[in-house]
Amino acid sequence: MSTPSSSIDVELNHEDTPLLTSNIAKQFVLIAIPTTLGMVINGLYSFVDAIFISKGIGSHAMAAVSAVFPIQMLLIAISTMLGSGMASLISRYLGGNRQQDADVVFSASFLLAISISIILSLLIFFNLSGIFDFLKVPQDLRGNATDYITPIVLFWTIGFTSNQITEGFRASGNPKAMMQVLSSASILNIILDAIFIFGFGWGVAGAAWATIIAILMALLLGIKLQKSGQSKVRFNTGYLFSPIRVHFKILSLGLPVLMSHGGFSLTLAATVYSISTFFSEQPDSIIAAHGILVRCFMFLFLPIIGMMIALQTLSGFNYGAGQYQRVRSAYLVAIFASTLWGGLVTWLLCFNADLLIVLFTNDVQVIALGLDIAKVCFAGFIAAGFCMMSSGLFQGMGRAIPATFLDAARNYILLFPLMYLLPTYFSTDDFWLAFPIADVTGGIFALLFSLTTLQYLTHRGDLPLKHKKFI
Repeated sequence: MSTPSSSIDVELNHEDTPLLTSNIAKQFVLIAIPTTLGMVINGLYSFVDAIFISKGIGSHAMAAVSAVFPIQMLLIAISTMLGSGMASLISRYLGGNRQQDADVVFSASFLLAISISIILSLLIFFNLSGIFDFLKVPQDLRGNATDYITPIVLFWTIGFTSNQITEGFRASGNPKAMMQVLSSASILNIILDAIFIFGFGWGVAGAAWATIIAILMALLLGIKLQKSGQSKVRFNTGYLFSPIRVHFKILSLGLPVLMSHGGFSLTLAATVYSISTFFSEQPDSIIAAHGILVRCFMFLFLPIIGMMIALQTLSGFNYGAGQYQRVRSAYLVAIFASTLWGGLVTWLLCFNADLLIVLFTNDVQVIALGLDIAKVCFAGFIAAGFCMMSSGLFQGMGRAIPATFLDAARNYILLFPLMYLLPTYFSTDDFWLAFPIADVTGGIFALLFSLTTLQYLTHRGDLPLKHKKFI
């Protein structure tokens, strides 16, 4: 078994690294497109999964799954936090010629991810009833909700582990390998969904088991690709029990992602709670309509995440190498691309949401409710990229505090108070206005803050990444 002291540092030749030398816009596209395609294909399973549940089982089942979807999203948020924090460190270390440090972070992250996932699974499983009460999940939805969420909770350690491997591919500049793993999971998930729901008649439990099995197969593929040398970082069992500061660094840099993804989970939870509280006459139909829109939103939001990942990778490499002008250029390219996409999605969801909703259900009431919600809720989507790109920028540079604050400003300072104040002191229908107000206000603030910081960085300079080893 290797030990940290026996590892051999591998120097990276900057002249052979396009991330540091090639045209920024070109590199952004080369990273963003395969990453986005992989994420879209991966996210397609969630979209199709919801269609299968709605069409194959019914709107009632869709409402049940939507009611507990915040729990699944919380697990995904924490997993993403660990993978993103690890990836941020790896990108900067590889950009700064610190191969051994990158290997240490990659290896140690697995012990951290597995430990946290097991603790979370046990805590959630033994407190499901209390969580249902906290979310105010309607009683008639709890049976299907339990059937769906139980396999997800008990076996999500597989998802945590798989995510660390795929993030390792991305951080080392190989998004194609990442795409292979994510795509295989998504395609298999869709196939198993159809078999378990329509063939075996397993209902919502079939959808959950399809997800778990697909992720397991993706994990095995990821391990195979890792062993074949598809990543620039190497797994070393001697680094599993690395100094605790390694784990703290991963957590601190991943915190902005947790604030963002966790904020989304909390938003879903708060929405389910608010629907049951403020729209108590027909909560099931509204939860179903909102759940359908959430799946559409998540699918259409994936290109924004792909762009953010591309920016994080570019900013991490170039900041680690002290090329601050390229960091600024990468941010501007990302803002331009994300704004174009955001405008297109705003047009689709606000004015043509029926084109998507009818894919899920023929229920006239659910369709009507969905249209009313969509035209208000997604009016500010055009600014969604501002917060995401700003968070990716600062995370790539290792600036955990501003990255965390920018996400917190949108979700925790603006959105959550508005979700309470608007329906309480105005009309219940004004509840949905909280989303565009928070999107636009938080987005503009994030954009201005980031541009000001980059102006200072490029004109006055900054200290390069300190070459202080973890080991």
